[in-house]
Amino acid sequence: MAFTDSIGVDPAALALRARNSWRIALVCYLVPVSIATHWPRLGFGGGGVFDKFVHFLAFGTLAWIWMHAKPFGRASIGFALAAAWVYFDERTQAIELLGRTFSIYDMIAGWLGVLMAGALFVAQREATAPGTQERADAELAQSMVYSRGSSWMIAAALTIAWVLMLGSAMVLWDYISLGEVFLGTFVYAVGFSGFVGAAFATYIVERMARPRVLPIVSPRARAARLLGAAAIALMLMAAFNALVYLMFPTNMIEGASEDLALEREGFSVLSRGFAFATVLVALTAQATILQRRASTRASTHDVR
Repeated sequence: MAFTDSIGVDPAALALRARNSWRIALVCYLVPVSIATHWPRLGFGGGGVFDKFVHFLAFGTLAWIWMHAKPFGRASIGFALAAAWVYFDERTQAIELLGRTFSIYDMIAGWLGVLMAGALFVAQREATAPGTQERADAELAQSMVYSRGSSWMIAAALTIAWVLMLGSAMVLWDYISLGEVFLGTFVYAVGFSGFVGAAFATYIVERMARPRVLPIVSPRARAARLLGAAAIALMLMAAFNALVYLMFPTNMIEGASEDLALEREGFSVLSRGFAFATVLVALTAQATILQRRASTRASTHDVR
């Protein structure tokens, strides 16, 4: 019996309830973020070298929520809207009344966040083949998770716990090292620990349903996962470093203005968050590859 037939709930109604939950989350997230990015003379992220990381995280999160909200029933539209919003948000900041400026580098950082969120979304979704019962079961399992208020509360509690533990440790380390804590370092600590916490929380709440709908991957295949994931992560980091080099060639940095040097340092800070996102994408992509192979072998065995 298929998983969709065993739960006694209309899959379409469950999917709609889950999408509505994501749409509520989208409004609750987009409104305060837009206010923060347009507040007159407010340095988003505390200013300085941490702005790039905050743009990366803020708009990556926006893309993740928007893709799950599926406007007009398509995640791809959510991705496109998030990418367009990065441009709209940065352009409207240049309104003279706000006392803020347009930055192409902030916009690139935001687009990097959107791209990594999209890569993670696709890597996770493609664990099952389109049009198969496995895909229907996996989507239903995810709908079951996000249609429940308890799942959102568990995810929020886990994320907050990570912020309190890891974030506090990062702030304490800065205080011990520097003798004081700046606004930017505090924002970075909260953002990075929240990023780690949200990833952990997502894994936990989705794990509640995943074992019931996906075929089992052999232990031998799991061992190969780390090697494959490492290769994917190295390629992504190489692409990131190449982009940074193209934006800030060595001969351009030497003797550059203080503002340009600050932009370059901002991408150095961003690289830590990008590296964590790279690990998530790489592990998910490699798991998806192994899962698809396991599904193919299982289907072939059933035919025989």
